[in-house]
Amino acid sequence: MDEDDESQVSLAKNGLPADGAAADPGMERPDGEAPLDAFLSGAAYAALGLLGAVFGLLGSFAQNWTAGPVPAASIVLVGLVFVMVRLAGTGMGGRLGATVPAVMWGLVAFVMSMRRPEGDLIVPGTTAGYIFIIGGMLAAVAGVMLVPAARPPGDWLLGKAARTRG
Repeated sequence: MDEDDESQVSLAKNGLPADGAAADPGMERPDGEAPLDAFLSGAAYAALGLLGAVFGLLGSFAQNWTAGPVPAASIVLVGLVFVMVRLAGTGMGGRLGATVPAVMWGLVAFVMSMRRPEGDLIVPGTTAGYIFIIGGMLAAVAGVMLVPAARPPGDWLLGKAARTRG
């Protein structure tokens, strides 16, 4: 094996093209994700967080609408929380995508249920308010749990050891 062949093998082992043309540095990370992909993923998670927060805010103001004695708006909003969380997780391909809007929704709904010093309260302690808060949190947890995990079970703990088993 001559010196040129050894350099090509060395370059191939390091992930560089064998013809010696180095790729543009910073264009791709070792895990295969380009910086633009990372930016777009971050923007998508931020948009999902904003969606959850806006949904929590609008739902807090609308949850008290009733159809006679039935808190219809709260029941519909609980179903919509589940759908929002489930679709976000499915769209992002993992539970993190479902968790982000669920947490933001929960934070906003919790803040809206706190009494202000002036006595104002947006989500009161009525049947509709309890259905919105408790039912919404249960729906959010159910939505997150029903999204398939992006990685095999135990991968977060075992790392590469879980992937080496066949």
